Amino acid sequence: MRAEAACLALAMLLCAGVADARPGTATKYRPANLLGGYSDKEIEPGLWRIKARANGIAEPGFAQNMAIYRAAELLDARGFSHMQVVDQKGKSMSMGFGGASPSYAGGDMTLWVRGAQDAAASSQCQAKDAALCFTVPVRRTLDRVRPFLTFPDDGT
Repeated sequence: MRAEAACLALAMLLCAGVADARPGTATKYRPANLLGGYSDKEIEPGLWRIKARANGIAEPGFAQNMAIYRAAELLDARGFSHMQVVDQKGKSMSMGFGGASPSYAGGDMTLWVRGAQDAAASSQCQAKDAALCFTVPVRRTLDRVRPFLTFPDDGT
């Protein structure tokens, strides 16, 4: 499951069209509440944990998009040009109704990130699989992921 989450996170950053937010999405990009959202915490100096949860009325990848966007937003506000993902865990859930093919029913994502001023790979990878660690530009991440989120003021 962790390798799938890594692929989703990388795909969100590098490819367009992975997850398409649609009108009617109940989960919005906002602090966590009963319908989903994000939370963040600095768990040691310079290391943040970002959690995101999407409910059943959200597109596949929405929680991953929300987590990576919140991480980039947080590090941008602190003046970092790059984000080092040093570990991640996530899952998507699906369910079927009456023999129908499975449909998306939510998901969650947790990222552990550090800020950086260059694109160098982090030497502080905490994941069991080094492929789960990577460094990306903060502003590019914000620009690429924003279209795939639904914000409370979007009117949707």
